[in-house]
Amino acid sequence: MTLFETLQHVVERSFSIREYPCLLEQLKRFEKEKPFAGMRLLYAAPLTQNTQVALLPVVAGGAELTLSWPEIIEADPEVVALFQSKGVRCYEKVPDVLSFDVILDCCGEHADLEARYGYVELTRSGLSYYHSLSGRPCLDVDSTLIKNLETVLGTGDGLLRAMKQSGFEDLKNKKVLLFGYGKVGVGISRAMVSEQARLTVVELRDKPVDSAIAEWIKADDTKSVLAAVAEADFIITATGLSGVIEKYYPLQAFLKSKAVLINMGAEDEYGESVPGQSVANQKAAFNFILEEPTQMKFIDPVFALYNECASLLISQSWAEGIRRPPEVLVQSLVDTFCRDQGYSRTDFEIR
Repeated sequence: MTLFETLQHVVERSFSIREYPCLLEQLKRFEKEKPFAGMRLLYAAPLTQNTQVALLPVVAGGAELTLSWPEIIEADPEVVALFQSKGVRCYEKVPDVLSFDVILDCCGEHADLEARYGYVELTRSGLSYYHSLSGRPCLDVDSTLIKNLETVLGTGDGLLRAMKQSGFEDLKNKKVLLFGYGKVGVGISRAMVSEQARLTVVELRDKPVDSAIAEWIKADDTKSVLAAVAEADFIITATGLSGVIEKYYPLQAFLKSKAVLINMGAEDEYGESVPGQSVANQKAAFNFILEEPTQMKFIDPVFALYNECASLLISQSWAEGIRRPPEVLVQSLVDTFCRDQGYSRTDFEIR
């Protein structure tokens, strides 16, 4: 069987088409239009079972594919084996002598490689590697309403599933200390409140007026932060900042705490000085202990936008630097998700 046939068989066996309406529409269109015919694409998203669904339209679209993945998130060995068996190059670290037509990046790990038409970046933290980009565009998936959808709805759900799989079944009245109240933090906070946990948020910004969170500590109030660390049952980082804990707080307070330390950022938010064994899942995002870190229905529109951005880099002219995807495309994917999965925009909009 061809790569496409093999991939299609695996996806059909593992997922219902109801879980990926955005990618299904894209698959049908890309199969006809072949937007990536003759194009060398580096696809560097986390390589999980879900990613196979995302890669179906890319393969159908004619791409000459190379795969990599973020250093902090281990690739699924079965997925790697499948693509390698079909002759696809898979790298933990892509040789710097290679160049591509488009790089679909994550965590900015491939910003130093050459991409003829430009880059697509999946994460907020990865954008920092593209701020000085000249001569090429980088399309920013993270700053869209679609990424809100994934993080507000999907990440909180994934964290809860990972906690329950790890034996933390009952969170009622457990003290949870959450660092960060951006897109990911909002999703986690909603998940914790739904489980009746006693949530405290640590954030530089003032508490939102309409927030239902009872406890809020300013991040620069070190004394109050450390007091909360000492009392916490779980400490969760979701700031989007690499090494934020070791940079701003004394680490011993965290290492001596009775709390389970969890990272939910795309990068190591505790810092290099914190031993991997001190943090759940060796400091990688905790939901990645799951076979399905984010449910397919929540990641579907994100991957569809990711793929669409790669096509747009090839088919349209873009000014250099970080750019937003067309709003009409974003809204169309949001509409498809809401219609097919039964959500309203108010379920994931952040005020």
